[in-house]
Amino acid sequence: MAIVARTARIGVVALLLAADGPARIPTTFRFEPSARPELHRLWEGSVNAKAERVACLAGLIEGDTVSISRVLPLDAGASDSLGVSAAASLETCGPPTWRGTVHTHVALRDGRQPYSLFSGADRGIMMLWWRRWQEDGIFCLLYSGEEVICEIEGPRGAVLFPRSQY
Repeated sequence: MAIVARTARIGVVALLLAADGPARIPTTFRFEPSARPELHRLWEGSVNAKAERVACLAGLIEGDTVSISRVLPLDAGASDSLGVSAAASLETCGPPTWRGTVHTHVALRDGRQPYSLFSGADRGIMMLWWRRWQEDGIFCLLYSGEEVICEIEGPRGAVLFPRSQY
């Protein structure tokens, strides 16, 4: 009987090891050198206009790393009161070329501190993006000339990354 129980346990372990495991969760986020200047231009344009700006992000989610390789600023044309058109970003910033969006928060809380978190409206647009495209999206928020917070949002949930520099 002990031999049968031991064999059954080994069989279960082998089955678990052979099964597809959960997808790896990225732990590293980086901006390729080609993307950084465009992010700085996006921030400067936002500061000069005193309004939010949005751009599409091209990048890869591979293994434990998210890398951003390209940035495409969107025209602030037909937009809401914050200078951002959700419809334009949803239409333009989708796969396969684009993996999500980056936008700016130039308004200051109490006239001193930047809004360094995604707003409820931001999260709503992120949800619309991944529901429409049915895959994980990459979203970043520039809240100063050097600082950014990014996350992945998608059908399987969210992955938050620490604040960093761009």
